[in-house]
Amino acid sequence: MAPPVPGSLSSLRWRWILLTTRHRDVRFLYWPPQHPTGHRNLRMFDRDGYNIGRLVWVVCDTCRVGSINKISIDPDRHRRGLGRRLVRRALADGPGYAWQTTHQSPQARKFFPVLEEEFRVALPEFGGVCEHLSSPTRFRTPSTGRRPRPMLERSV
Repeated sequence: MAPPVPGSLSSLRWRWILLTTRHRDVRFLYWPPQHPTGHRNLRMFDRDGYNIGRLVWVVCDTCRVGSINKISIDPDRHRRGLGRRLVRRALADGPGYAWQTTHQSPQARKFFPVLEEEFRVALPEFGGVCEHLSSPTRFRTPSTGRRPRPMLERSV
């Protein structure tokens, strides 16, 4: 049975990505935000095309802040540097910005301090967000049309 096709991709494009990256153990697909302060989504897929992890983050270029909202990796893939690669990619969208994380699991409370030291950037839990990133409860920004297509991230 073939793995499911990621959202916003045609099955033909997904097969092409799998074929052209068959030498890679992990593929990274990036969904850009629909608006400048929207959620950015980076998902990881294994050699067979199955989803093995995800990172969701936001940045505000006006206030120079960023927030890592969700990071999850298949437990069988922990301690292989994948989480580090995901966070490094997010931080590249806001070099020199003030960063925060949302609620941290017990594993994350061990993970983020290691990254703080390695990347020399503070990653506090609930550091406070700017007015552009915080939104009223249940408020969703109206869609601006077609959702951006995911892109293959080769630099992660």
